[in-house]
Amino acid sequence: MGPYLIYGAFAAALLSSILYYLTAGGQQNYIKQARFLFHACAILTISSAAFLLYLIITHQFQYTYVWNYSSKDLPANLLISTFYAGQEGSFHLWSFLMAILGVFLLPYLANRDSEKLPGNQPNDKYEPLVMGTFTLLQAFLLFILIVKSPYMFVWESFPGDVQMGFMPEDGRGLNPLLQNFWMTIHPPILFVGFTSLSIPFSFAIAALIKNRYDKWMKLALPWTLFGGMVLGLGIMLGGYWAYGVLGWGGYWAWDPVENSSFVPWLLIVAAIHTMVAEEKVGKYKKTSLVLCVLAYSTVLYSTFLTRSGVLGDASVHSFVDPGQEVYLFLVVFLSLFAGGGLGLIFFRFKSLKTEKTEAQVNLLSRESALFVGAITICAAALVIAVGTSWPIISKGTVEPDFYNRMNLPLAILIAAINGISILLRWKHSDEKSFFKSLYMPLIFTGAITILLVILGVRDLLIALLAAASFFAVFINGEIAYTIFIKNKSKAGAYIAHMGLMLLFLGVIGSARYSVEENVALPLGEPKEALGYILTYKGATEIPNDPEKYHFNVIVQKDDKAFLLQPVMYYSEYSEGIMKNPDIANLVTKDLYLSPMALEEPGQFTPNDIHSFQKGEEKEINGMKVKFIDFDRSKFNREEMESGKLNIMGAELEVTVDGKTEKLVIEQEMSESGSMPIPAQLQSNHNITFYFTKMSVAGESSIDIAIVDSHKMQQEQNAPETLILTASIKPFINLVWAGTIVMVIGFYLSLLVRHRRMKSETRKAEHISTNGNHNNGNDKTQHSKKHKHEEEIG
Repeated sequence: MGPYLIYGAFAAALLSSILYYLTAGGQQNYIKQARFLFHACAILTISSAAFLLYLIITHQFQYTYVWNYSSKDLPANLLISTFYAGQEGSFHLWSFLMAILGVFLLPYLANRDSEKLPGNQPNDKYEPLVMGTFTLLQAFLLFILIVKSPYMFVWESFPGDVQMGFMPEDGRGLNPLLQNFWMTIHPPILFVGFTSLSIPFSFAIAALIKNRYDKWMKLALPWTLFGGMVLGLGIMLGGYWAYGVLGWGGYWAWDPVENSSFVPWLLIVAAIHTMVAEEKVGKYKKTSLVLCVLAYSTVLYSTFLTRSGVLGDASVHSFVDPGQEVYLFLVVFLSLFAGGGLGLIFFRFKSLKTEKTEAQVNLLSRESALFVGAITICAAALVIAVGTSWPIISKGTVEPDFYNRMNLPLAILIAAINGISILLRWKHSDEKSFFKSLYMPLIFTGAITILLVILGVRDLLIALLAAASFFAVFINGEIAYTIFIKNKSKAGAYIAHMGLMLLFLGVIGSARYSVEENVALPLGEPKEALGYILTYKGATEIPNDPEKYHFNVIVQKDDKAFLLQPVMYYSEYSEGIMKNPDIANLVTKDLYLSPMALEEPGQFTPNDIHSFQKGEEKEINGMKVKFIDFDRSKFNREEMESGKLNIMGAELEVTVDGKTEKLVIEQEMSESGSMPIPAQLQSNHNITFYFTKMSVAGESSIDIAIVDSHKMQQEQNAPETLILTASIKPFINLVWAGTIVMVIGFYLSLLVRHRRMKSETRKAEHISTNGNHNNGNDKTQHSKKHKHEEEIG
């Protein structure tokens, strides 16, 4: 059933796209069929997603995808999240979300295309070209699901090794690194962000094909804001997940796959600012179109990087090689839409030229500041894109320090422009008023910067970034408060800017001024680290998960104590030890404990073991020890082969204080392995010899453990020791708080945009109904009513 749902959805999407393009070409009679086919595509795509989810929940392990990523022991939320744990499922999630967003996009376009404009003006219809492009994107995603299907059976995936009809008892399970609460939230939100960027892309393509640029931006801007909000949230949720689970102490590693989601977000944020400037003053048409096209093009490029296998050695997130067919199709997908969009811009370049009256740029204006800010953001995106692509360009990788050094000056510019642009007016600002408005913010910033220097900030660029961030926070906060008490929703842009600056300040504190220390904690023995007393109290099994252990550490400072429980366990899936940190949130900082290893007392240390060739003599701890030959007097090969216990010996010659003594050391041998038998010299009972290993291939050799009996007893009685890394992350809460504030700002801006469009729709209907004889008075009244809102919008 599954493959046929995909085939049907692909055919419906492709036919819908064709009919939409025919409608755009003038054949209006195809519009109903195009809409019907899109709805059919959406229903079939959603049905396929539901069917795959059913297969996962009911443990249908005869399907390779279900077997590969799920298992019976997973809790319900993680079992559902295996839907998108692999390549096939993540592409299906993408196509599913395209269908969902398309269901909302279609009536949005149809309603606005059907609006009656004042004076019986012809309404420029966007549905055919926008939906035509959107459904063509959906068709490509569905074709990938045909080429790399989640509905293959195990006997199809492993021909010759698995019999037809075979049903595995259980699945391989989910990667332990993904077995976390955030697995159920982070990927879907990130993919909603990726999917939503296809909508401004489709609007830009439609505008370029129509060669009409007076309406597309107003229609696309709400979706652009939505995409920026959701994608930004998804990226930072990924950072929070990494910080709390992976144990390396950070939230952003400049990993190529992390970067490939960050670049589209930077570009779409730049596009939002140029689109707002275009709406206000009519400039930057080319820039807005280019950025909307580039933002989605980099989504496709990130898909290629992540899923083609080219970053297999450069990124911990990268999927394995999907096969030549998918690789080539991803190249075609990227080339067609990214190349086609940029090609359309080049083709329309002449008609996109700004009129002379618009070309007169006043540097002391808000639109100029927004444009400079957008260019700076694009410069950061370019730096990150080049570093991310370096494994393809030179077969090497770029160190994280490259991104930090290159982006730090750009971040300072972005923060400074953020503050300055708010103080400027559209089109022209009075110089005296502008410079006067800088006095208080600069005084506030100067005072804070001096305080930071006194507290220990010595790095010039870090101090400048902190100063620029505080400058922007002060200006945005002051204006946001003024607007908020009058109309909460209209403060969205300023709140979003404040959130970004708070995030900058959090990054400065948590990344630049983080301190860490490796510490060994013997069981029950207090140790000091970073101003805290840490005491390891032993390990306890995690309830309902006996394979995992809490390593309990009591943390004390100033007569206050609390328990931290980092986790370590052996994973059969990854065939290694998995480690999860534990974090104490202390308001102004985090105390972060990341487990490294557990050292348990062993029988021998590496210094106790000595290797000998036959006939070789060595001086060890003041003794001369010589390996003479093997002693086979107690060894019987036939009994050994029958499973009976045997003893193999080695004859040694030991000289102590000029006296030579022969010593035979032995080990018990059986099918389960060997066990050394302790042996001591007659003249010195403090030294014990153990025959630990032998080799008869080539030159005969043995390994002997020679230990001081008293020292060995002490070492065996020593407690287990927990090795961990303790670190302090100052002001890291500003990173998470800044993200939340920024998302709230995006949401309020989106809400204002939605209300404004509804208001304009009602006004158009009113004018259409009552005629336009009072149109001039209405315009005058509307202008007076919204004059202040236009100044601050």
